[in-house]
Amino acid sequence: MFKENIARFGLSAMGFVYVLIGVLTAMTALNWGGQKTGTKGAIAYLSSQPFGKILLVTMAIGLFSYAFWRMYQTLYDSRNLGTDFKALFTRAGYFTGGLFYGALGSVAVKVLFRSGYDHQQEFIIKALNSKYGSFFAIVFGLVLAGKAIFELYFVVSNRFKKNIQSSEMHPKAKTTLLKFGGIGHSARAVVFGVMSFLTMRTGITFRNKKMSTLEDAFQFLNNEFGDAVLGLVALGFLCFGLFMFVKAKYLYVNIQ
Repeated sequence: MFKENIARFGLSAMGFVYVLIGVLTAMTALNWGGQKTGTKGAIAYLSSQPFGKILLVTMAIGLFSYAFWRMYQTLYDSRNLGTDFKALFTRAGYFTGGLFYGALGSVAVKVLFRSGYDHQQEFIIKALNSKYGSFFAIVFGLVLAGKAIFELYFVVSNRFKKNIQSSEMHPKAKTTLLKFGGIGHSARAVVFGVMSFLTMRTGITFRNKKMSTLEDAFQFLNNEFGDAVLGLVALGFLCFGLFMFVKAKYLYVNIQ
């Protein structure tokens, strides 16, 4: 029960981050203010709000909880996926998700204590500016491409649908949740795909070698395809956040 509560709290925290990103980015696309922001920007935005410290502490705990759940799923195979290629691919996706959101939890702690020192960012900067920088840029880009493929896999796989359909939700609620999940995972696939392209492009062209961020991807989509596409992707992120909220409340989270 304790591990299940940790998982649900982590899903809620992740959902809140994506709802915030979606809302802020959609406001920008509609010229209502807001900002094109990523996960780190959303954390920084929270710090400037009333009760910012309380929000940051809650968010950090939630993100670390999500990271714990994903690592638990990876190492202990709580979903009984097995060890074939398909299962290992899924578990690798859980592992990278755990690393990413654990790092994001660390960002929340750094913002809380006003510390600008980021070991992860320092490592990436050093790697990309070394003599093997182009190689590292392509490797990082391939990792992001793998993440994009993983998101698409969630959209088309039967596991994604079965996980939702196995819950005790009302049939209409399940249908709505399926749509939110499909839209949300598709939007994430698009953004991770753009991030992969931008990161690998820096390695191939030898110019401005850096790890692409969500903000970079949003800016690229806005510049190349306009406010309408940016707004659709922002809506996708909002749907993904709502999907995480509902999943946290109703779905079986596979903790043994």
